[in-house]
Amino acid sequence: MASNVDPSISTLRDDPARQRPRWPATLSVIIHWLAAAALFGALAGGLFVHRLSSCCDVGHWTVYNLHASFGLALLALVALRILVRLLRPWPALPGHTPPWQRLIARATHTALYVLMIALPLVGWSIVSAPGCCHINPYVFDWFTLPSLDPAPIPDRTVAFAIHSALAWIAMGVIALHASAALFHHFFYKDDILARIVPSLRSSLYSRDKG
Repeated sequence: MASNVDPSISTLRDDPARQRPRWPATLSVIIHWLAAAALFGALAGGLFVHRLSSCCDVGHWTVYNLHASFGLALLALVALRILVRLLRPWPALPGHTPPWQRLIARATHTALYVLMIALPLVGWSIVSAPGCCHINPYVFDWFTLPSLDPAPIPDRTVAFAIHSALAWIAMGVIALHASAALFHHFFYKDDILARIVPSLRSSLYSRDKG
């Protein structure tokens, strides 16, 4: 039976001279999904907090604390993911990937890392700046997030505007990132999506043998 799987998949698997592994480190995959969960949790909480007329309402503190907790967790996970990827580089893109797609992929990944670092830091600056009751969030009911002294962005209104803009940009970049992975999976039928969804890998091997 003829196979419509990209030939570069077999090349990646069979060529021992390749500098990078076919699959990312398991720890990288775990961190990827933990970071995704933290980012989605922070964005969901942020959408709720953004609609509030005041963050001083005691009834809203639970969401406020969770929003900040997910943000701080995201910052820690990104730092860990960068370290893991330095120790074991992510697999190269399949050989059939056009140059313009490689450029967009690189730009998208860079933007995601910048956003996942900038969003929590700007949010931390909002917490540290005076105003809005100056409530420091309680991180996962574990400890109170200390203020940055001085606040990197001392004007809370400016910091909040930047934080909101970055969040909307992040949602757009995430949509592009996810769409590209699905496009590769259903159109090119390569292993891009299987790299972060290990359950898809067995089907790739089955199609390879077919």
